[in-house]
Amino acid sequence: MPSVGIAAVLNVLGICEILWGDPHPFPGAPPVDLLTEVAVCGWLVLLMGHGFFFVARKESDQIVRFWRWVTLSLTLLSFLTLSPAFTQVAGRHWGEWGRLKALLQDNEARVRAFSSRADGALSEEEYARAKAWWLQQPATFRFETEPEPVRIHLRRTAPPFLVVDFGQGQNAVFDPVTMRCIYSD
Repeated sequence: MPSVGIAAVLNVLGICEILWGDPHPFPGAPPVDLLTEVAVCGWLVLLMGHGFFFVARKESDQIVRFWRWVTLSLTLLSFLTLSPAFTQVAGRHWGEWGRLKALLQDNEARVRAFSSRADGALSEEEYARAKAWWLQQPATFRFETEPEPVRIHLRRTAPPFLVVDFGQGQNAVFDPVTMRCIYSD
């Protein structure tokens, strides 16, 4: 049963994240974001497998009932073990992160106004004007858990334009709508 293997792997990944994952990871750190993307793909495959399994095997012999129970149990357990990773990613839409998201969306729209292109990208001249405007009104944001406020910089000529500088060489670019981390270093 490939579905049982996929569900088991998702459970192992979730348990590893719980045991060894950083409780306060850098936003966009590959382990958390990548884990959530792998989990969603795995669950889609499991959903398709469940559908095919139930359609193809209508007879209710004992082995079929057993594998249905095992697959369903492992899938539900994987939801529980992976919920901390999804909570971290989903948390980027509420509370402090929600305020940062609103700040990024507002400033992205202001920077996009400098663009004359339909796709919103900035030419070198437009980028220079936007950069001069940005330097006149620098943006920062303070997280309650961080000792220093994070700084927001205009560093890109294509949307999203803004980079969140968490200090100590930790930078991240977020999609201002989904808050999915597009780039981090």
